[in-house]
Amino acid sequence: MTTIVHHYYPHGSRNIGDELVAVALRQSLTRLLGEVRFFSFPANSTYRGPAPIGLCGENLARNNREADLVLIGGSNLLEPRKMGAGNPGKRGQTWGVTTSVESIEALERPVWLIGQGTGSSYGQPIPPFRGVVRDEVSRLFQKAELTTVRDVSTAEQLCNIGISAPCTGCPVTYLTDRPVTAGSSSDPLLVSFPPERITRTWSGRRFMRQTMEYVEWLRQKGVEVLVTLHDHRDREPAREWVPAGVEIFDPSTIRELVDRFERCRGVIGFRLHAALLGLGLGKPILPVGIDWRGLGFIKTFELEDLSISPEKWGQFAKLRQLTERLLDADSAILDRLSQQKQSFREKHQALLRHGAERLMTSNRRRAA
Repeated sequence: MTTIVHHYYPHGSRNIGDELVAVALRQSLTRLLGEVRFFSFPANSTYRGPAPIGLCGENLARNNREADLVLIGGSNLLEPRKMGAGNPGKRGQTWGVTTSVESIEALERPVWLIGQGTGSSYGQPIPPFRGVVRDEVSRLFQKAELTTVRDVSTAEQLCNIGISAPCTGCPVTYLTDRPVTAGSSSDPLLVSFPPERITRTWSGRRFMRQTMEYVEWLRQKGVEVLVTLHDHRDREPAREWVPAGVEIFDPSTIRELVDRFERCRGVIGFRLHAALLGLGLGKPILPVGIDWRGLGFIKTFELEDLSISPEKWGQFAKLRQLTERLLDADSAILDRLSQQKQSFREKHQALLRHGAERLMTSNRRRAA
């Protein structure tokens, strides 16, 4: 029997990481549910096409009419943000799913919430849930039959509004079950270009200069370096910041992105999804806590000693030391990363397996 899944995520966004999470999440569900047909629904206004947006209206009617499961999953959907001018109604705040408490109440199909995370702008704390946003998030988690979040920072923010959700990491981390092994020295070291938004502050520009000095240091050591982009908005800043002679990789599809990460000796994760994809493919990684997305991952996987954070002094000296160890295939790094990946993968699979059993039983009863 084919399971019909309606999947809400930042469909159509300019960040390829959003699509990567969707692919990884769907792969996890297909392993457990068998034959699945997925239909993409834009969760919010990052989508710029003609389809209706959000869990409401026409989409909600279609969910109730056609879906066996409504999946809301992946990316920064739980990040509260300030609303722009001319958008009243949510006490100055919005979040990653366009919906309402009334729409959530009217949803008649089982709903799963998987792999979502919160976050913040560069150098900013995570905003708390307030007003109508708090009501919507609370009601959606109360209604969901299965919930799991991306990192412990997100779990803590939900706990502050009375919601308990297990943390099993991001589905991209489990794209494969490979342990982390040393890459070939003939392959390049991938350095993900930091989000362009950090250049809007003085401290962010200083951090970007240090990042490019690090890239130049790698090249002077004779290490082949490839700078990877993950968002269309990073193209112009990359041309401005990346040292001359360093190759820039700008993927247009998920297949291109994954294929290139397959052929690397390691990943320096100035972008969260670069670190997640590297780990998912069994590559050694060094994560960088640019913002609360990255810091949340570091904290969740207990990788503080194998990572850097921009707010601390001496971090690029630490990054150089860690990079030397990565290039030398330090077994302590490889073993730690493998153990953490396996531990969280087992939690993730167990939770989804239990949910899949309940869903298939429910669908059989409904079909009868």
